[in-house]
Amino acid sequence: MRGAISIRRTAFIWLAGLMAAIGICAAAGSYLLARREAADFLDNQLRQVALYVGDTPSAPGTGPDGPGAHDPEDDFIVQVWDASGELLRQSHPAITIPRQAASGFRDLPGVGYDWRVYTLATAKRTVQISQRMDVRQELATSAALQAALPIVVLIPLSLLMLGWIIDRIMARLDRLAVTVASRNPTADDPVPIDDVPGEVIPFVSAINQSLARLRALLEQQRRFISDAAHELRTPLSALQIQIDNLRHNDRDGRFAQRLTEIEAGIGRATGLVGKLLRLARYDAPSSSPSPQPVDLAQLAVDVVAQLTPLAESRSIDLGITRRDEAVAHGVPGDLEIILGNLIENALHYTPPGGSVDVAVEAARQEARIEVRDTGPGIPQDDLARVFERFFRARPQDAEGSGLGLAIARAAAQRNNALLSLANREGGSGLVASLVMQRSARP
Repeated sequence: MRGAISIRRTAFIWLAGLMAAIGICAAAGSYLLARREAADFLDNQLRQVALYVGDTPSAPGTGPDGPGAHDPEDDFIVQVWDASGELLRQSHPAITIPRQAASGFRDLPGVGYDWRVYTLATAKRTVQISQRMDVRQELATSAALQAALPIVVLIPLSLLMLGWIIDRIMARLDRLAVTVASRNPTADDPVPIDDVPGEVIPFVSAINQSLARLRALLEQQRRFISDAAHELRTPLSALQIQIDNLRHNDRDGRFAQRLTEIEAGIGRATGLVGKLLRLARYDAPSSSPSPQPVDLAQLAVDVVAQLTPLAESRSIDLGITRRDEAVAHGVPGDLEIILGNLIENALHYTPPGGSVDVAVEAARQEARIEVRDTGPGIPQDDLARVFERFFRARPQDAEGSGLGLAIARAAAQRNNALLSLANREGGSGLVASLVMQRSARP
């Protein structure tokens, strides 16, 4: 087994890398946007300082860069008074902000706007610089929005990336689920754990242990059925010999009726033993015979011919209603057993005077054999259990061992065929369908 892959470690590495990438991108984007806004603002301050240096007042829009090269709302209001309180300089004559007596920062209301004012009062003069409060708030809001913008853009991208990371991590669990779901029911090998995350290995190991115990129980059951059936064959054969001897010595026929009843019972027991042995062979993990092309139409003709005497003895009309040319790949003996059990089951449950119809239908990729009878059908609650061993749907007094459909299903599974039962629509009776993939005629 290769080194186990940890879901926890993988998720931590991917998520840590994703968060680091988001942080770096957000920081870089916020830095670039904020630097651009700050650069524009500070460039305007440099411009104003250059305009206001010197003794000659300069209007804010008449600098060397010409009118309209800046945002007027970003301008400072520069006011200078001499020691006597005479206004020496004012950058915006239309805007008057009262002179403050003491140095320091203040918030002052104005006409239409609030102002942030810094006053530097000395013995010779007073210099007062004022800036609109809404400009400062706009700068703060712009910086906050520009800082949040990269994060807002990266959140949807990070969610998509996170979904991809989770899908990548869970892909191993999906592959494990597919492996378990696609396993053959008869497979003996444990579920592989080579590509299984480390956190899931104990769970898979527990499944393998449970499968091993289940296989052991099934093998024990199969051996018991096989051994019991083999042990029953010998005394049943001996009883049949004894009945033949008694029938030979019964010259006056006094025990003929009883011998016939006993012989019928032994025949049923012998048939049951044969079915048990056949079921045990299907349950065995040994390889099945090699499949080969089978003419389903000819198979239907042969099986119907074999069971025609049984149908006549029960006054049931048995026949083939459709016979398309269809060839499927399978084991001939298995397919004969499946179709024989389906028809025999229909004959047992169809009352005298009824009918059993067999149809072979061919489609592009599939071939279907249907057996339709006019019996009582199967109650809807029992349809899900008809393939269980020894289960017999109502009526309980009908002949049968409850193994025929179980054998048919086991044989169908071995030939990759689909076997299903359904009640007939618009009337009483049952429809048994066997669906197989078509193959080219040899």
